[in-house]
Amino acid sequence: MQSKPRLATALATHTGRVRTNNEDSVAEAPELGLIVLADGMGGHNAGEVASSIAVHATVEVVRHYWHDPELQPEQKPAARALLLERALRTAHERIRERAIGDAEHCAGMGTTATCCLIYGDRLTIAHIGDSRAYRLRDHRLTQLTRDHSVIEQLIEQGLYNRETASRLVRKNLVTRALGVEASVRIDVLNEDVRLHDLFLICSDGLTDMLSDETISCILDQPRMAASDLARQLVDQALASGGHDNVTVAIARVESTESLDRWHHRLRRWLSARAH
Repeated sequence: MQSKPRLATALATHTGRVRTNNEDSVAEAPELGLIVLADGMGGHNAGEVASSIAVHATVEVVRHYWHDPELQPEQKPAARALLLERALRTAHERIRERAIGDAEHCAGMGTTATCCLIYGDRLTIAHIGDSRAYRLRDHRLTQLTRDHSVIEQLIEQGLYNRETASRLVRKNLVTRALGVEASVRIDVLNEDVRLHDLFLICSDGLTDMLSDETISCILDQPRMAASDLARQLVDQALASGGHDNVTVAIARVESTESLDRWHHRLRRWLSARAH
């Protein structure tokens, strides 16, 4: 059985300086190393309904199936990918059901969703839309997810370079979301986890306001508490315009049992060689 790493986590959200309501939702299940963030869309206040459904359904499903003897997610990294995908598909179905049941207020609503599960020495991510997951490792920030957006599609097809596409195409046009179409495609990926890794999940209200270089500079402060880093990111996005809701979730790997044992053995080996 793999050990759960000790994480320092922080969640922060703000309506922004332009919007009157917050359509972002974020939550965590600390006992599992799970964080999920959603950025809703839709008329009236339906966007916040969709994102709330997505976040709550994801946490509920992961908790429910965590000890399922058939899946065995606690022991099998591959099972965690299946579990996160199942969670987002359940969220998709619930959003669709709510939209049909309350068509006057919720028809056409949808949401992005990005969830991260950090357990043992593996990170599992399931996502749809343009809410991103990043990793800061050894002072280098890497975007782990790929946006499901019109901009990314045009760049991939070679029709525009990134600079031109960012100038000519609206940034918030997503090509996939939960609840919008009858079927849904969810991307799932796995990454290794190392001691002192820092993971960031964020809505586009952050990345539309701040460059990756600015985000990296803020995050690359290892002695600063995760809550202070989250607050700095939100404050800087607001200072840069705050044109959208801004939501961030941070998880820093403080220690893992397996990594601690490895470091202990390494120190003993180095000490023995020194004598």
